[in-house]
Amino acid sequence: MLISQVVRVVQPNSMSFTGKLAVYLDRWREFIFHEPREANTEGGIFPVIFGTVVLTILLSVAVVPLGVVAALYLREYARQGLLTSFVRIAVNNLAGVPSIVYGVFGLGFFCYQVGQFIDAGPSSPVSRATWWFVGASGMALALLAVWLGLASRPRPGTRPSPAQKRMVVGSALLWVGCTALAVFLVIATPYFSGFFRAKLPSPTFGSKGLLWASLTLALLTLPVVIVATEEAIAAVPRSMREGSYGCGASKWQTIQRIVLPRAMPGIMTGMILAMARGAGEVAPLMLVGAVKLAPELVLTREFPFLHLDRSFMHLGFHIYDVGFQSPDSEAARPLVWCTTLVLIVIVLMLTMVAIRIRSGLRKKFIGEAF
Repeated sequence: MLISQVVRVVQPNSMSFTGKLAVYLDRWREFIFHEPREANTEGGIFPVIFGTVVLTILLSVAVVPLGVVAALYLREYARQGLLTSFVRIAVNNLAGVPSIVYGVFGLGFFCYQVGQFIDAGPSSPVSRATWWFVGASGMALALLAVWLGLASRPRPGTRPSPAQKRMVVGSALLWVGCTALAVFLVIATPYFSGFFRAKLPSPTFGSKGLLWASLTLALLTLPVVIVATEEAIAAVPRSMREGSYGCGASKWQTIQRIVLPRAMPGIMTGMILAMARGAGEVAPLMLVGAVKLAPELVLTREFPFLHLDRSFMHLGFHIYDVGFQSPDSEAARPLVWCTTLVLIVIVLMLTMVAIRIRSGLRKKFIGEAF
């Protein structure tokens, strides 16, 4: 061994208890705040902790609004019927899909499709004349769908006729066609050639990165947030809604001031579960973002400060790498246990913060309900 390879020299037999405790605490400080060395088998895990926390925050920001909006629509606005029941069954089934399937989807859709579109634009753009023709056709279909929707409304106090029911179905099909045409106009537009074409063939967003990892985990945890939010909304007493309507409040005012404040504890519960699961997932991250060693942090002092296109290090992936890919697994075993302990502590800390926020919001919203 060379002198330059010596990291520290300690003589434990000649040290007092206080000295040993100081060395022990210093080792923990080095482990938490320093970067890894020797292919992750030595040193600290600061970039790993940093990447895990940033990823968890981003997936929470992505999944909570989408899950709350979806649950509000299913419970408050959607007509309760066969289609709504089918959507609920599909959401519950998505919660049981293996996480690696989400990783494959994120790699194929986000990285290879959306990311390459952002980098270089559409692969096969249509001509401008075709693009405008399709756009005009979509506008015509949208106007026809609006007309059918208005014409299918029954008079107050009457039931819809069979012809009006057929109009509703026709309007829904037209809106599906309009959506398909809108997607076609985006993916085949001749007016966009990508934001990072000058950097090709080196991809920017067309490869693994923090953004795609966050969105993939958001899809993974979305069913949890939807189910928890919908159950919380359903638990709000109907008498409170009727009292709000009796005072002259609109549907949205009732949702905003009565339903959501009392459902907030359940919504925060769904958020806590999503954060806890997302922070510990490993399989999807192997495909969409996590790496063995990231050269730079995703958050820096350089614009745009948060670099969503960069790969990152993650505690779960780091545990897998050190525990199963290390050339000396016996020597790396203490790092595995310590990293696992840090992951558990981080999940508990994020959960405690979310619980504290939930408690504060519950007191605030219930006090301002009326």
